[in-house]
Amino acid sequence: MRKILLLITIVVLIFVPTVIASAAPLNASNPAQGNVRPVKVMTRNLYAGTDISPVLSATSISDLAIKVAQIFGNAQETDFPARAKVLAQEIQDADPHLIGLQEVALWRIGELGVLDGPVTPTTTVVYDFLASLQSELSSLGLNYSVVVAQTELDVEGPSALGFDIRITLRDVILAKADLPPDELTLSNASSANYLTNYILPTIVGPVTFFRGWTSVDATVNGRTFRFINTHLEAFSAEHRFAQSNELLSGPANTSLPVVLVGDLNSYPGETGQFLAYANLIGAGFTDTWLQVNPTDPGYTFGNAPNLLNPTPTLYTRFDHVLTLPNVGVFRSKIVGIDQDNRTPSGLWPSDHAGVVVTLRP
Repeated sequence: MRKILLLITIVVLIFVPTVIASAAPLNASNPAQGNVRPVKVMTRNLYAGTDISPVLSATSISDLAIKVAQIFGNAQETDFPARAKVLAQEIQDADPHLIGLQEVALWRIGELGVLDGPVTPTTTVVYDFLASLQSELSSLGLNYSVVVAQTELDVEGPSALGFDIRITLRDVILAKADLPPDELTLSNASSANYLTNYILPTIVGPVTFFRGWTSVDATVNGRTFRFINTHLEAFSAEHRFAQSNELLSGPANTSLPVVLVGDLNSYPGETGQFLAYANLIGAGFTDTWLQVNPTDPGYTFGNAPNLLNPTPTLYTRFDHVLTLPNVGVFRSKIVGIDQDNRTPSGLWPSDHAGVVVTLRP
């Protein structure tokens, strides 16, 4: 009997225009340019639509199949196609140049057989979060292209519904695709999985929960910087901390200014050992939220798993926009928390709020 299918597919979609050679650093001043247009970035965890942790408590194959079916049912009830409409409107209102997305899920189904072999990976798409979001953006007249996508967890299991269910999580950078070169150019798109990843125990054997990062060098309105998007480990502070060190020695190790966005699963004031947020701040990163909102906790995570809580229930700040070195910030705003920012059935767009930051040149 095969243990469990774990597919690791690194997808790197590269969009490589030419960087303006004369571009200034993000935090440089140039009086000759007068009122230089700012740089606007966004981070958004889309929420895969369900909590997959119940599979960890499965006590038998049949119990696993029941829990996998329940997880898939939850994903259906949180209705990403409907949420994508709200998220697209959110992006239209925010109008960012670059967006870092996390938990960009791809749900697929296929014949039972992942535990029996020979394995045929399921390929029938039920929900493709990336395609749905881009379609909704297009319907609003917006053109955001995929700069780079990184596959993280990709796992398939049997369900009590009579078919296998496969979930693939991706981290993605989107960029406005209809801007002239003097407003936006991109190069050096890159991505990778972390070397340190948490191993989840299951009834059919261990599953590695891959995490990673995506990055691109961007010149926005004459200012050049490296834009990095990541989603650090949720289940283990020690693994989160190690991944933050990999960020520092990897994509953040550059002579360019850095704008780091993502779901760090770590927050200011966190206590204990292996603190990823504190590690990044200690390495020189600045928290843009605190620069302009020093007395506001800025909570971004905590809506109910079914997304039907009548008011936001956010209680911590996992979602960040950090800069290195210190860059001026004009505005930092949390989005996705207004009562009218929900689907007709009352679903919030995610269990996270989004963060939009306008950087001052």
